[in-house]
Amino acid sequence: MDTALPACEICGEPALRILCEARQLVAHARRLERFHKERLRVASEQELEERARFTQHDPASLLTCASCGLVLRWPRPRKAALRRIYARDEYAPERLAEMVASQRALFRRKLPLLSELLGQPGRVLEIGSFVGGFLEEARDAGWDAIGLDPGHQLVGECRRRGLQVIEGTFEDLAERDELFAVDCLAIWNTFDQLADPRTTLDLAAVTLHEGGILALRIPHGLCFERLLAQWRSASDPDEQLLWEACLAWNNLFSFPYLFGYTLESLRRLVTPFGFELVSACGDLLPPTECRALAGWACEEEQFVRSLQRRWIEDDEGVDPQLAHAPWLDVYWRRLA
Repeated sequence: MDTALPACEICGEPALRILCEARQLVAHARRLERFHKERLRVASEQELEERARFTQHDPASLLTCASCGLVLRWPRPRKAALRRIYARDEYAPERLAEMVASQRALFRRKLPLLSELLGQPGRVLEIGSFVGGFLEEARDAGWDAIGLDPGHQLVGECRRRGLQVIEGTFEDLAERDELFAVDCLAIWNTFDQLADPRTTLDLAAVTLHEGGILALRIPHGLCFERLLAQWRSASDPDEQLLWEACLAWNNLFSFPYLFGYTLESLRRLVTPFGFELVSACGDLLPPTECRALAGWACEEEQFVRSLQRRWIEDDEGVDPQLAHAPWLDVYWRRLA
């Protein structure tokens, strides 16, 4: 693993600030596990693995850039180690079905905007297609939908449902000279886990037709920083619990991602590759299946989601940074 404290990978700012030391993130992860144990009807290892130990949980500090707002874990695993992690991802059959349903509901809301931006459904490649929820929704809406994922079990499950999914990574396709042109490239929940996002953007510029759309969904570093500051400064236990719930129900507490982007850091990162920003929307993490939760916990999650949804709606047209949005959907058009 890399150990030297880096300069900002987006803007080059050398004086990154430590937002959370490694020991603090470990404490946050323990608190997150306790949060979900108290709310799940049956706190199985698999349920906790998904909700409380999600993706990145190796010892690391959390850094932030005062110039562009980037949040990043450091040190982080090397690319080969990351690939091994995702290739080994496995889920019980019943959990896969639940995740497919949740993902389909999430992406059903996003297809109308994609179609509007392109004028009509076209050919879409999803990087990190996971359980195939987006691919199914896109296929049913008339898209030629193809997925790409390193997870052996997930690829097999998607193919069993008749989806077109390639096992591997974007870089694998490039190395085998198997890149193909698409109208849309979707990286919904994977861009923040890419150790080398510039390589992906370079390949995206080659793959997308002129006028094509790059769709990114990322955890919002600015919202995370603000929620964390409010949680830390809250003196009233009920107020602290509210901010903790806002973090936890959006998988932000302990920040289990390599990067947290802001609109400014994305602008600096993406536009040099020949893209222009065409739309940015705030969003939340998909809700938990209520049958997995105690009744009071389901009500709590619904209340927090309703509150945060109102905050996001209040931001629209007023705050260009979308500061209250835990997640961002950001759409870019490929220029000539």
